[in-house]
Amino acid sequence: MKAHNSSKLFFIAALFFVLSSYLYAQDMKKPDPVSNETVNMLLGKWEAEPYDMMGSKWNESANHYMALNGQFMYIDLEGADDKGVTFKGHIVMKISADGSLTGWSFDDWGQVGTYSGTAKGNKITVNGKSDMGTDVREIEINGNKMTHKVTMTMKGADGKDMTMTQTINYNKK
Repeated sequence: MKAHNSSKLFFIAALFFVLSSYLYAQDMKKPDPVSNETVNMLLGKWEAEPYDMMGSKWNESANHYMALNGQFMYIDLEGADDKGVTFKGHIVMKISADGSLTGWSFDDWGQVGTYSGTAKGNKITVNGKSDMGTDVREIEINGNKMTHKVTMTMKGADGKDMTMTQTINYNKK
């Protein structure tokens, strides 16, 4: 008699699980796309004015776009210096409704980075940490102009930390 009762209880529990899963699945829907006025200013293609870094003159382009149901901002980067060194990178940023950012970067040099920051008004601040070191970016967007003020710290050839600062100006294409 006990075996019959336990199989009956199992059947009822399984039926409840299936029905509740079905009913819950009917209520599921994707979230609305993220809407952040600061991030919206970033969307599109940007071209950097040539800038100096580590004894070279660099050019780069950045394409910012929303993806995966508007839940993430993707940034595709491509650049080269005047000596023929190139790079390509990909950044994925999760934007919260309050303007906080969390992100990850990957490039064709095998570097991986993580980011956190905030987006408010026409300014974005991000703190990054990668295989090469750390960086802080203060980004300001004014119409078709964007400025990155960057402070990077990385290990020099002598093993000691070296810090560089630079300003990179971008124009919207």
